[in-house]
Amino acid sequence: MKHEILIYNRTRKKIPEKFIKTTITKALRFLKLKQPVEMAVLVVEKKEMLRLNKVWRKKNKTPDELSFGLNSRKTVVVAKEQNSMLNLGEIVVNVEKISDKKYLSGILIHALLHLFGYNHLQIEKLEKKLFNYVA
Repeated sequence: MKHEILIYNRTRKKIPEKFIKTTITKALRFLKLKQPVEMAVLVVEKKEMLRLNKVWRKKNKTPDELSFGLNSRKTVVVAKEQNSMLNLGEIVVNVEKISDKKYLSGILIHALLHLFGYNHLQIEKLEKKLFNYVA
């Protein structure tokens, strides 16, 4: 069984779907996740990013990405042990940030680590290693 990475483009702009899937798949390999995951990446306009950030984080600024995880790190460990499909959640990406692939890799990696339950201090340690592996 392989990963199910769903990409939803809510814009009129062409998005690099294959690049997004490849980046996430490589990151999952680096994290030594053997069982398949299910997740979604939603690409939206700047205005929608601002709306989502206001609703979910109560912040009046437009982020590059948002992540909505369905699991804690403990759940991920249990799923690993049971070898079952793991639904990680959803990453929402600001369409204005997808043209620079290097930058897009960085925000996808950052958001993916949040889906695994990592906080910003923990992410800092892993992010650079993961980015170098994926690049």
